[in-house]
Parts: sequence; structure tokens; C-alpha cells
Amino acid sequence: MNNELENLIIGQIYEAALDVSLWPKVIQHIVQYTESKAAMLTALDQLNPAYNFIYTYNLSQQSVERGQQERIKSIDKKLHLPLWQKLGVGNTLSQNLSHYSQMLGTDEFIFYEKYLKPIGICFVAAVLLDQGDHQWSLLGIHRSEQDQPFSQFELDILKRIGLHLRRALQIHKQLSLARLENHNLYQILNAAKTGILLIDLDRKVHYLNQKAQSIFEKSNVVELDKNNRINVSKTAQPDLEQLILSTRLKSEYTKKQVGGLLALTDQAGHKFMLTVAPFNSTQHFPDLKDHLNEYILLFITETEKKYTLAVPYLKKVYGLSKKECELCELFVNGYNLEQISVHCNLALSSVRTYLKNIYAKMQCNTQVEFLYKLIGLTLDFEHVS
Repeated sequence: MNNELENLIIGQIYEAALDVSLWPKVIQHIVQYTESKAAMLTALDQLNPAYNFIYTYNLSQQSVERGQQERIKSIDKKLHLPLWQKLGVGNTLSQNLSHYSQMLGTDEFIFYEKYLKPIGICFVAAVLLDQGDHQWSLLGIHRSEQDQPFSQFELDILKRIGLHLRRALQIHKQLSLARLENHNLYQILNAAKTGILLIDLDRKVHYLNQKAQSIFEKSNVVELDKNNRINVSKTAQPDLEQLILSTRLKSEYTKKQVGGLLALTDQAGHKFMLTVAPFNSTQHFPDLKDHLNEYILLFITETEKKYTLAVPYLKKVYGLSKKECELCELFVNGYNLEQISVHCNLALSSVRTYLKNIYAKMQCNTQVEFLYKLIGLTLDFEHVS
């Protein structure tokens, strides 16, 4: 296996987060790197249709359309969704589906005859990238019956790449919320709710969006020296520089992790998460003077910021009232029942009655289930680890 190719793929993944036309090339390289036959990357979000996409490699449009037929989708969901739900986000699964061909008269046989057999798929390995009541993202790579099953080594590769895919999809999701017709890249980046910076290997800043500028103005968590270079606290600075060095595609660092996450706290005690990722698609930044230089993307997120819920969705799908939506937003931001009572000037018994009605409308049986659903309905950008 080629570590340099894996690093190249990771860099391309973050470029594709900003330019979705690059996803087919990313998937192609993943297939080649894992010596597979074909692949499909699916990303769906009911709350954000502009985010949705399906990209494939070595699968015909006819194959994709066949897989999207209601009967096939229904069988696929019935057979395989429970496996993914048990698996958990970020984990991988390997399957040999050849035995479906022997299960005459079953859904498995129909799935094999109508979908697997025409495209020659036998072995499937996949990494779950996102899962929730309204979200679903998955990368699946495929091999034919003549190939070898996926090894644990190859599944480990898929899991490492999956970590970067998850980060990139979060970035893509946030940008897709802001993407409007005739908006250029800079306008899109400025609409993002996470700070985005483009720096070089010397930590010199070449671009930062409006959110990053706002963070610089309000906090000392990240600072610029007289040479316009990024600095963090003395204790975290060595880690930042190591993460930056690790993004180089052709160096002694190619066998190590590429980029990563850094937890930071400013003098006021506010917490931030910094993601370091390689970036080489400089044509998207026409103002750069040196397009041959190596660049790094930094993403800065305020981890304790207020969550904003998809209120129109809550009203339309669950029939929640304005007051009920207000209580949901307080709850997802950490308010307990007593605090909600004070904030809304309601009796504690009234708050409990409201929540009981909300539980019924959202079909929740426990507080944990309720909170999980609400988190799935937040609109703010989230780092994944």
C-alpha cells in the first residue's frame, strides 16, 4: 500500500468539500488504493436537500438507477440498515453477499438478481459516515466474486479515510446551506458558521473568512505575529506545528497521520476546536500569488456556542408550536427543567406538561432519545473526531 497516495487522497477529500465536482476523482483513487472494483459515496440530509449527492466509480448510471428503484431500496433497507445501526458512525463493515444467489424466493435472492448480479458485486466493505433520524452518509467499496475478500488491513485504511470524509462532509453540509446561485467561493465561505483559514507551511495566512475574522477580533485563541503567521498558546504551539508538517504530501511524514484536531482554550475560558487539513486545489483561490506552493486549511469551531434548531422543520413535521420549539432549543443548549421554568416564566409543572406533549409529538420515550433527536436537527457546523 502507498502511504503517499493515501495522503494525496486525504488532501483531495478536503478539496472536494469545497468543490463537489472533485468527488468522482476522490472515489476513483480510493478504489485504486484499496484495489477494489467499484465504489459509491452517498450523502443524504432531509433537512438540507442541497447537501444530498450520490457519486460512484465504475458503476453505470443504469446501475445507480436500478439501485434507486423503490423495491430495491426497500429490500436494501430491510436487509442492511440494521447492520449499520449496530455498527455506529466511523466504523467499517465487510460482507460477502454471494450466498444471496442461493436463497431462492427470498428478498436476498431478489436483491442479488436485480442489483448485485448485473453489476458483478460480491464483496462489499463500507464505512458509516453519518447516521440519524434525518441524515445518512456511507462510502461503500465493492469487489467481484473473482477477487479476494477485504482484509482487516484494508478495512483499517477505509476507517482512516472515513475520518477525513466525515470532516469533509460536515464542511460540505455547512457550505451547502449557504450556497446560492451566482455566489462565488469567497461569498460561500463567508457564509459558513465555522472559521476557515488558508495558510502555507510557514503558517502564514493567505485567506480567512468572515467567521475567522470575527474569532480573531473576539478571542486570543489564535493570533497573528508581525509576519502574519498563525500562533496559538505556547503549550499547544508545538502540536499545531506538528499537525501542519504532517499535511505535507511528499516528506518524511507520509507514514504518519495527516492533519488532525487540536483543542484550544482562550484566556476567557472559551473552548475551540481547530482542524488542520491539507489543501492543494489552489485554482479555487485566484488571488493567490503562488499556486505551486503547498497550503493547509484550518477550521476553527466554537465548541460551546449556542445550538440553533431547524424550527420550520419541527413545526411542519412534528406539529410543534412556537413555545414548544423555544423549549426544545433551550433543552438542546443544556437548560434543565428549573432553568427553562425561570427563563420562560412558567411554572415547573407547566414545563413538564409542555415536554410531555413534545415527547408525544416527536415519539420520544426518554430524555436521551429526545436529546438525540434534537441534536440531529441542529443547523450549526460540528467537528467530528
